[in-house]
Amino acid sequence: MKSVVGLMQMKEDFKIGDTTIHAIVHRKHVDQPTMLNVHDDENTAVEAGKVSLIDDGGRIIELVHSGKRLITFTLGETNYTFDPNRIFSDPGIIATLKRHGSYSEEAHKEIAAFANQYLNRFRLDQEPVIIALHNVSDKTFSIESFAAGGWLCAGIAEIHINPSHSKFDFFFVTDKRFHTYLKERDFNVVLQDNDQVPDDGSLSVYFAHKNIPYINVEAEMGHLESQIEMLKAVRGMLRTLRLENYRDFDL
Repeated sequence: MKSVVGLMQMKEDFKIGDTTIHAIVHRKHVDQPTMLNVHDDENTAVEAGKVSLIDDGGRIIELVHSGKRLITFTLGETNYTFDPNRIFSDPGIIATLKRHGSYSEEAHKEIAAFANQYLNRFRLDQEPVIIALHNVSDKTFSIESFAAGGWLCAGIAEIHINPSHSKFDFFFVTDKRFHTYLKERDFNVVLQDNDQVPDDGSLSVYFAHKNIPYINVEAEMGHLESQIEMLKAVRGMLRTLRLENYRDFDL
């Protein structure tokens, strides 16, 4: 373990077929809250998360492999590709493998084993809250994608859009109280319908099924200051809800 810009850093390795995936853990003082970054090309989100750690403590678990969004691994003589945010259910694994290439039962088993190892190694099912860190890079995805008629509108309970904010900077949450707090402060925010959302293997669906509150802090690539401010709002929200005995956050 070593110090990096005031943070402690350690590495955990995972094998998928013949490929090694690294999980870099950045930490200061305590392990909570936990922030997850699963797409290796979403670097603004990691930098914003590090600022949050330096200011307030916690940990980031960053997947590092190829510098790309998707993970490709070799099994035998075949390459398989998947989205690491679509592997936390069997339907999700099947869909992501088929979407990005070919499917086999052997590849399915490898990915499912990796997902379970990742969750268990960091005891994510025991967390009081999960904060995901993401970036929009190609501008084909925004909060408007979740509005009525949008391509991601299925499984959405509520949405609040502030036209004065960038549509690429928004929160996606699974807890009504999170949505209310952020809406009252006029952030762009989407609330997942945990009863109706399709199971796409994503972390938001997985943690909703586990009754662990989930917050995705999504910002356009390069919007570092905006994402830092969004994370400050999240930390303030968690402290406020702690005063109301919502959860025993270790902040």
